[in-house]
Amino acid sequence: MIVSIFQKYLHSLSISKLNVVSVFITLGGITALVIAICAPILFWAETGAEEANIKSWEDALWLSFMIVTTIGFGDFYPITGIGRLVAIPLAATGIGVFGTLAGYIGSIVLDKVVRQATTDMLHQQNERIEGLAKQNNELNAHIKDIASENKKLNRLIVELSQNNQDLNEKIGRDTDEILKALKER
Repeated sequence: MIVSIFQKYLHSLSISKLNVVSVFITLGGITALVIAICAPILFWAETGAEEANIKSWEDALWLSFMIVTTIGFGDFYPITGIGRLVAIPLAATGIGVFGTLAGYIGSIVLDKVVRQATTDMLHQQNERIEGLAKQNNELNAHIKDIASENKKLNRLIVELSQNNQDLNEKIGRDTDEILKALKER
Protein backbone atom coordinates (compact mmCIF):
# COMPACT_ATOMS: atom_id res chain seq x y z
CA MET A 1 0.00 0.00 0.00
CA ILE A 2 2.66 2.51 1.04
CA VAL A 3 4.91 1.37 -1.82
CA SER A 4 2.16 1.97 -4.39
CA ILE A 5 1.46 5.44 -2.97
CA PHE A 6 5.20 6.19 -3.10
CA GLN A 7 5.38 4.93 -6.70
CA LYS A 8 2.39 7.08 -7.72
CA TYR A 9 4.02 10.10 -6.06
CA LEU A 10 7.32 9.47 -7.86
CA HIS A 11 5.47 9.00 -11.13
CA SER A 12 3.55 12.26 -10.65
CA LEU A 13 6.86 14.06 -10.12
CA SER A 14 8.33 12.32 -13.17
CA ILE A 15 11.38 10.99 -11.38
CA SER A 16 12.61 7.45 -11.45
CA LYS A 17 12.89 5.22 -8.42
CA LEU A 18 16.52 4.68 -9.33
CA ASN A 19 17.29 8.40 -8.89
CA VAL A 20 15.65 8.53 -5.47
CA VAL A 21 17.25 5.29 -4.33
CA SER A 22 20.68 6.41 -5.55
CA VAL A 23 20.35 9.73 -3.70
CA PHE A 24 19.33 8.00 -0.47
CA ILE A 25 22.09 5.37 -0.84
CA THR A 26 24.69 8.07 -1.48
CA LEU A 27 23.59 10.27 1.41
CA GLY A 28 23.18 7.27 3.72
CA GLY A 29 26.57 5.91 2.69
CA ILE A 30 28.29 9.21 3.39
CA THR A 31 26.55 9.46 6.74
CA ALA A 32 27.41 5.87 7.70
CA LEU A 33 31.02 6.40 6.64
CA VAL A 34 31.41 9.56 8.74
CA ILE A 35 29.76 7.88 11.75
CA ALA A 36 31.96 4.78 11.28
CA ILE A 37 35.08 6.95 11.30
CA CYS A 38 34.07 9.44 14.01
CA ALA A 39 32.36 7.16 16.58
CA PRO A 40 35.51 5.12 17.39
CA ILE A 41 37.61 8.30 17.62
CA LEU A 42 34.98 9.83 19.85
CA PHE A 43 34.96 6.72 22.06
CA TRP A 44 38.76 6.69 22.26
CA ALA A 45 38.97 10.42 23.08
CA GLU A 46 36.17 10.52 25.66
CA THR A 47 36.60 7.29 27.64
CA GLY A 48 39.88 8.43 29.20
CA ALA A 49 38.50 11.77 30.44
CA GLU A 50 37.45 12.08 34.07
CA GLU A 51 34.09 13.82 33.65
CA ALA A 52 33.20 12.13 30.36
CA ASN A 53 29.67 10.79 30.04
CA ILE A 54 30.52 8.60 27.04
CA LYS A 55 31.48 5.31 28.62
CA SER A 56 30.76 2.70 25.92
CA TRP A 57 30.75 2.12 22.17
CA GLU A 58 26.99 2.42 22.23
CA ASP A 59 27.23 5.86 23.85
CA ALA A 60 29.74 7.04 21.22
CA LEU A 61 27.64 5.63 18.38
CA TRP A 62 24.47 7.17 19.86
CA LEU A 63 26.14 10.57 20.21
CA SER A 64 27.49 10.38 16.65
CA PHE A 65 24.05 9.54 15.33
CA MET A 66 22.41 12.32 17.35
CA ILE A 67 24.95 14.86 16.09
CA VAL A 68 24.55 13.77 12.45
CA THR A 69 20.77 13.86 12.62
CA THR A 70 21.04 17.30 14.28
CA ILE A 71 18.77 16.11 17.09
CA GLY A 72 21.24 16.22 19.96
CA PHE A 73 19.18 15.28 23.03
CA GLY A 74 21.94 16.46 25.35
CA ASP A 75 22.19 13.18 27.24
CA PHE A 76 25.68 12.66 25.81
CA TYR A 77 28.18 15.30 24.76
CA PRO A 78 31.91 15.46 24.20
CA ILE A 79 34.04 17.22 26.81
CA THR A 80 37.54 16.73 25.39
CA GLY A 81 39.08 18.87 22.69
CA ILE A 82 39.47 15.90 20.36
CA GLY A 83 35.88 14.80 21.04
CA ARG A 84 34.59 18.26 20.21
CA LEU A 85 36.80 18.39 17.13
CA VAL A 86 35.35 15.05 15.99
CA ALA A 87 31.82 16.44 16.50
CA ILE A 88 32.47 19.10 13.84
CA PRO A 89 32.53 16.77 10.80
CA LEU A 90 29.57 14.89 12.27
CA ALA A 91 27.53 18.10 12.52
CA ALA A 92 28.71 19.30 9.10
CA THR A 93 27.74 15.95 7.58
CA GLY A 94 24.29 16.14 9.16
CA ILE A 95 23.71 19.67 7.94
CA GLY A 96 25.07 18.80 4.50
CA VAL A 97 22.99 15.63 4.19
CA PHE A 98 19.74 17.27 5.21
CA GLY A 99 20.50 20.36 3.14
CA THR A 100 21.25 18.20 0.11
CA LEU A 101 18.10 16.15 0.65
CA ALA A 102 15.98 19.29 1.03
CA GLY A 103 17.60 20.79 -2.07
CA TYR A 104 17.02 17.59 -4.05
CA ILE A 105 13.36 17.40 -3.08
CA GLY A 106 12.97 21.13 -3.73
CA SER A 107 14.52 20.80 -7.18
CA ILE A 108 12.15 17.94 -8.01
CA VAL A 109 9.13 19.97 -6.96
CA LEU A 110 10.44 23.10 -8.70
CA ASP A 111 11.11 21.10 -11.86
CA LYS A 112 7.53 19.83 -11.76
CA VAL A 113 6.17 23.36 -11.26
CA VAL A 114 8.35 24.82 -14.02
CA ARG A 115 7.45 21.99 -16.38
CA GLN A 116 3.74 22.53 -15.67
CA ALA A 117 4.07 26.31 -16.13
CA THR A 118 5.94 25.77 -19.39
CA THR A 119 3.27 23.35 -20.57
CA ASP A 120 0.55 25.85 -19.68
CA MET A 121 2.38 28.63 -21.51
CA LEU A 122 2.82 26.43 -24.58
CA HIS A 123 -0.89 25.58 -24.56
CA GLN A 124 -1.76 29.28 -24.33
CA GLN A 125 0.68 30.09 -27.11
CA ASN A 126 -0.79 27.33 -29.29
CA GLU A 127 -4.29 28.70 -28.66
CA ARG A 128 -3.12 32.19 -29.71
CA ILE A 129 -1.46 30.74 -32.81
CA GLU A 130 -4.64 28.85 -33.69
CA GLY A 131 -6.66 32.06 -33.23
CA LEU A 132 -4.27 34.00 -35.44
CA ALA A 133 -4.33 31.24 -38.06
CA LYS A 134 -8.14 31.40 -38.07
CA GLN A 135 -8.03 35.19 -38.47
CA ASN A 136 -5.45 34.79 -41.24
CA ASN A 137 -7.73 32.33 -43.07
CA GLU A 138 -10.66 34.72 -42.72
CA LEU A 139 -8.56 37.62 -44.05
CA ASN A 140 -7.38 35.47 -46.98
CA ALA A 141 -11.02 34.68 -47.80
CA HIS A 142 -11.85 38.43 -47.71
CA ILE A 143 -8.85 39.18 -49.91
CA LYS A 144 -10.02 36.55 -52.43
CA ASP A 145 -13.51 38.07 -52.43
CA ILE A 146 -12.08 41.57 -52.94
CA ALA A 147 -9.78 40.28 -55.71
CA SER A 148 -12.76 38.64 -57.41
CA GLU A 149 -14.78 41.87 -57.16
CA ASN A 150 -11.75 43.79 -58.41
CA LYS A 151 -11.57 41.52 -61.47
CA LYS A 152 -15.26 42.21 -62.19
CA LEU A 153 -14.71 45.95 -61.77
CA ASN A 154 -11.66 45.82 -64.06
CA ARG A 155 -13.73 44.01 -66.71
CA LEU A 156 -16.46 46.65 -66.40
CA ILE A 157 -13.88 49.43 -66.69
CA VAL A 158 -12.40 47.79 -69.79
CA GLU A 159 -15.90 47.44 -71.28
CA LEU A 160 -16.74 51.06 -70.43
CA SER A 161 -13.44 52.19 -71.87
CA GLN A 162 -14.16 50.22 -75.06
CA ASN A 163 -17.69 51.67 -75.20
CA ASN A 164 -16.29 55.13 -74.58
CA GLN A 165 -13.78 54.65 -77.39
CA ASP A 166 -16.54 53.45 -79.68
CA LEU A 167 -18.65 56.48 -78.69
CA ASN A 168 -15.73 58.82 -79.25
CA GLU A 169 -15.16 57.34 -82.70
CA LYS A 170 -18.89 57.67 -83.52
CA ILE A 171 -18.91 61.25 -82.22
CA GLY A 172 -15.83 61.93 -84.35
CA ARG A 173 -17.52 60.51 -87.49
CA ASP A 174 -20.75 62.35 -86.73
CA THR A 175 -18.82 65.57 -86.16
CA ASP A 176 -16.97 65.08 -89.45
CA GLU A 177 -20.29 64.48 -91.25
CA ILE A 178 -21.86 67.54 -89.65
CA LEU A 179 -18.84 69.68 -90.57
CA LYS A 180 -18.88 68.28 -94.10
CA ALA A 181 -22.59 68.96 -94.39
CA LEU A 182 -22.10 72.52 -93.10
CA LYS A 183 -19.33 73.18 -95.57
CA GLU A 184 -21.45 71.98 -98.40
CA ARG A 185 -24.20 74.32 -97.53
